[in-house]
Amino acid sequence: MKKNIYRVLLPILFITMAGCSNAENINSPAIPKTHEGNVSLSQTQTLETPQSRLNCTQFNLDVEDNMVCTYWKNSKKFKEAIEIQDYENYSSLIEVNELSPVEYDFFATTKVYYKDRSYEAKVFPNSRVQLSNGNEVINLICNKDSCSKPFLWGFATESTIRANPKLADAMMIKLSSIYSENYGNYLDKTNKQSLKGKLAVKVFFENPNLDDSSYVIRYIDKVSPLKNSIQEYLNGLTPEEKKLGFETSNFGNGSFQVKIEDKVALISFTADDLTRDLKSPQQVIDFTTSIAMTAEQFDTVNEAKICVNDTYNYEIAFFANEEPVECPF
Repeated sequence: MKKNIYRVLLPILFITMAGCSNAENINSPAIPKTHEGNVSLSQTQTLETPQSRLNCTQFNLDVEDNMVCTYWKNSKKFKEAIEIQDYENYSSLIEVNELSPVEYDFFATTKVYYKDRSYEAKVFPNSRVQLSNGNEVINLICNKDSCSKPFLWGFATESTIRANPKLADAMMIKLSSIYSENYGNYLDKTNKQSLKGKLAVKVFFENPNLDDSSYVIRYIDKVSPLKNSIQEYLNGLTPEEKKLGFETSNFGNGSFQVKIEDKVALISFTADDLTRDLKSPQQVIDFTTSIAMTAEQFDTVNEAKICVNDTYNYEIAFFANEEPVECPF
């Protein structure tokens, strides 16, 4: 996520050439045609991509880029024709002393005939197409509704964002929607499962890409459901859950005891090595929140009280050098 934020911020800070406006939010072009080196765009020529190829496994992608690439590949967007007359030509970047348009580690490829010449085309997710034939490179940027269909978001520069502020967040909004869609599919699939003798419970983990009440579903023994649910948190995340953006804030808590008194869950953890596993106050806050929400899903629990290493005020004692208060239970 942080890497993608930098992808948006860097061109905003440094690119001064007028860019294309987001096709979904503005109709008028924001990238003026340069007077030197421009390619004349014929109203009759089209850049069609019926045989576009996007194989995400051919790229060395991290989890997030692979997720976006897979979403793009499965979106069937490449069946749409890309019309040349609806593009602006982005002339030589070196000659005008500008930074390159934001590149991505993945792109679709196809062959294109443009002005009676054959080109290899790279289609990027941010409304950009690059044509090359070994002798020349032509960078084209979509800036109209009619050419926006194959792409995931608009091309953002300082000038396009001035004309359309929403374009600054277009990539992050799309990324968030992909996380939400994948999470929805996960919940649908998991909720349809039915394991005999097992109870479906929510186990809350942190997920910066979703809201604060995000959870995974686990099937546990019906005996001692609270204890089993907390143990599932300590067991950590599955590879599928990690791909959905979930994170764990456990700081070495490997064992615990739990009991319920007057609808209050009393949970005492033992952390193995705080000097190794405890990183920040936020980690403690997230851990406490996740455990409390996991416990409070049950009708028998209205509140959760937590101790770590026999310390009741562990949330501040571990970082603020405050005198530890002994666990009262």
